[in-house]
Amino acid sequence: METIHGAAVILADPDGAPGEVVRGPIVLGPEETQTAYVVMIGAMPAGDEGPPLHVHPYTDEAFYVAEGELTLQLGDREVVAGAGSFVFVPRGMVHTARNSGSGPMRGLILVSPGGAEHIFQTVETS
Repeated sequence: METIHGAAVILADPDGAPGEVVRGPIVLGPEETQTAYVVMIGAMPAGDEGPPLHVHPYTDEAFYVAEGELTLQLGDREVVAGAGSFVFVPRGMVHTARNSGSGPMRGLILVSPGGAEHIFQTVETS
């Protein structure tokens, strides 16, 4: 990430999504966004099961899939999100996300507001 006159510039990894998996996510925190939001840009390896089913009581979360496939569980329903998909998850909604594709999933997660604590509460399943 490069900052130019206060603007954040993040260029794609020259090795593509596999390089981004190795590098790990780039995070723009509340300091860079004046607490408006937090954004994480990166890639999730094929077969990554993601976090357990959970809720965020104080923050909304949005997912943009640039490449690959992400399956999200939203309450009692699963949604397969391919490249170009955007999914908004309001605070308090039970959810999780996993890479259901055959290769890395590349995209971003947006959390709002950026100044609130992004608490993760695991939800018990029966």
